[in-house]
Amino acid sequence: MTPLLLAQGLAIGLVNGALYILTALGLTLIYGILHIVNFAHGEIYMLGAMAVYVFFVVLQWPLGAALAAIVLLAALLGLAIERGVFRNLRGQWMQLLVASVGISLIIQSLSWIAFGAQEKNVPSVLPGVVALAGVRVPIERLAAAGVALVLVAALYWVVYRTRTGLAMRAIEEDEETARMLGVNADRVAAVAVALGFILAGLGGAFVAPIYSLNPGMGLEAILMSFIIIIIGGLGSITGTVLAGLAIGVLQSIGALALGAEAAHVLVFAAMIAVLILRPQGLLGRG
Repeated sequence: MTPLLLAQGLAIGLVNGALYILTALGLTLIYGILHIVNFAHGEIYMLGAMAVYVFFVVLQWPLGAALAAIVLLAALLGLAIERGVFRNLRGQWMQLLVASVGISLIIQSLSWIAFGAQEKNVPSVLPGVVALAGVRVPIERLAAAGVALVLVAALYWVVYRTRTGLAMRAIEEDEETARMLGVNADRVAAVAVALGFILAGLGGAFVAPIYSLNPGMGLEAILMSFIIIIIGGLGSITGTVLAGLAIGVLQSIGALALGAEAAHVLVFAAMIAVLILRPQGLLGRG
């Protein structure tokens, strides 16, 4: 592989990794508070992408208005599911797991009915490429990755610089003690789920102009998110960010050097190696 091809793979990998992070962070945030792997997360990602198609293409709303509507709807859906399902099953990990799978199947089935089997496409908003020293990156992907990183920074600020974030970290450490100190665990859990759903919805919205859309697209997103949070460490925000970028680069360079199928093999091999050598993940607690 030539240095230029390596640099091209690195650039595309970092851009793709930034988009992976957005969805995976929502998953790890919910796990950190509720200690549940939310299988419905991929469907929220899918709904975010489909919502862009409906608002921006069908209804012809401005893109900003469409994104604002997605944020609002994702937050409301997250609050509704947390209040109606997750809260009633707190502390029952098996029941929570089964419930999240059920929610995923319900959303996907309804989406096949609503949107049909024909793939949808969202026209490019920012056509063209950026070329630097021979490395070419589509402007649309670059812009989406940039916004994703801004949202990641905003999440860091919320978690580590606000009272709500302090309450989230307290519940993650010891929910019973946090409740004794006056933390409203139910409210904090609702905020965490809403934020997680917003991140997943926006993750889907940002890739809508890049990929073809269908109601089954959430499967790949949830699978990639699982791989990232397993490698980074369940519940670790920093680990998720580092793992997302690493997986993006590994997948991109692997695809250029060995082909797309071999790249998938490399990603799964990396996950298995981490599970064997460091089961808690790169930055997870031992």
